Amino acid sequence: MSAKQKLLLGAHISTSGGLHKSLERGASIGCTTMQIFTKSNRQWNAKKLTLDEIAEFKQAVKKHDIDPIVVHCTYLINIGSPNQETGKKSLAALVMELQRCQELGLKYLVLHPGSHLNTDEDSALERIAQNIDAAFEAVPGDSMILLETMAGQGSGTCYKFEHIAKVRMLSKHKRRVGVCLDTCHTFVAGYDMRTKKEYEKMWQHFDETIGLDHLKVLHVNDSKKDLGSRVDRHEDLGKGKIGLEGFRLLFNDERFFAIPKIIETPKADLCDDLRNMQTAVNLLSQETREKLKVCVVE
Repeated sequence: MSAKQKLLLGAHISTSGGLHKSLERGASIGCTTMQIFTKSNRQWNAKKLTLDEIAEFKQAVKKHDIDPIVVHCTYLINIGSPNQETGKKSLAALVMELQRCQELGLKYLVLHPGSHLNTDEDSALERIAQNIDAAFEAVPGDSMILLETMAGQGSGTCYKFEHIAKVRMLSKHKRRVGVCLDTCHTFVAGYDMRTKKEYEKMWQHFDETIGLDHLKVLHVNDSKKDLGSRVDRHEDLGKGKIGLEGFRLLFNDERFFAIPKIIETPKADLCDDLRNMQTAVNLLSQETREKLKVCVVE
């Protein structure tokens, strides 16, 4: 009998008190993967990581065996902006985020691709691709930028799979450009996943447009708002407009067993993350449980 794969499930975890502290928090609720910010999400700049901080973090990763650890960029970044000053600051911030990933030995950096503001989508997608390439040229290595599927709120881009496909096509560094699919964002952008038929239709479209092999991370969130509303409001699993069936299909889909699933639902503390993780575990069929090693606290 072949060895079981590990269920890769976790949440976005606070790094308060030091990056290494996030591993302790994640381990306390049974995370086997997780997501962090490596710096303040509300500031452009950050102090350089010290050798001690890097060593302490890597030691904690080894101790708690949580892998992969996904990094999320600050939301301030807009590499699709037509404003030169914003674009310059955004590129500098992206380079810093990528450098920190390299130093910490982390492979995945999730990025909100950006907004076109008062211009058009095509020119914004070109700017996004150019800035991503500039960041990779400034920071050689293996760390990837994962373009997150967006809700299409305001002038945001990448709410269509075709947008992400175009950015990848335009990039000179396709090997380092992957995708993070957010279930809430894709749902409010118009991609349904609530029935088996619609679920399969969505993934077929994704595969034909982008390619399933480029999917590296899943953000698993229900939605407070309706299909196609293009309003980004996350909800607890099963309590929103997607409902439990869509997530049951996702968590029992063998194609995605090896993809880390990160919960970003509303929370006051870790108990809320644990509750949503338990909801996800409860959706696993007996057949899935026989194939997966479920480590989450139940």
